[in-house]
Amino acid sequence: MDQAEPDLKTACFTLHAEQAFLAHIDGKAAFQEIQEKLQAGKTLDNDDLMKLVILPLTVPGTEGKQGMLEAVVGLAEQLEDEEQQIFILSAVIVASDKFIQKEYMEQIRRKINMTQIGQMYEKEKIEYGNQRAKEAAKEAAREAAKEMARAMLDEDIDTIKIMKITGLTEVELLHLQDVAVTV
Repeated sequence: MDQAEPDLKTACFTLHAEQAFLAHIDGKAAFQEIQEKLQAGKTLDNDDLMKLVILPLTVPGTEGKQGMLEAVVGLAEQLEDEEQQIFILSAVIVASDKFIQKEYMEQIRRKINMTQIGQMYEKEKIEYGNQRAKEAAKEAAREAAKEMARAMLDEDIDTIKIMKITGLTEVELLHLQDVAVTV
């Protein structure tokens, strides 16, 4: 069909639609253009992402659609931006629902899950590293405070002043004094 009625009239409203026929899009040329953009190291904009989603629908026949879908998924896997990658993979599943082979759909879903799991794993690694760094910094600050307290104790500075300056407790200062006496 090369044309459709652009207006839908009802008793209470009229809906006017702009016609856009996917069969008029040169899917292979659009794919090539996006592929070249990626190979040149350029980032894809929203229009490029939407083109990738609809490209399988521009090819005639179920086999042709499946082939273009596989090419789009292959291209999506090359994206460095994981959010864009997940968007493309998720959107092609939805857009291609009527013709996509079920086994292939499951493969795409697993890729999406692995990408999301990978993101969660990386986030956890970063959070763990940050927590370890904070703990190490606290421990280093605590050791520096103890060294300062030892020096102040050697100078016979008042225990209350040492506690205020270093943040150490009286018990910690007494322990430092005991260690100094036994050494």
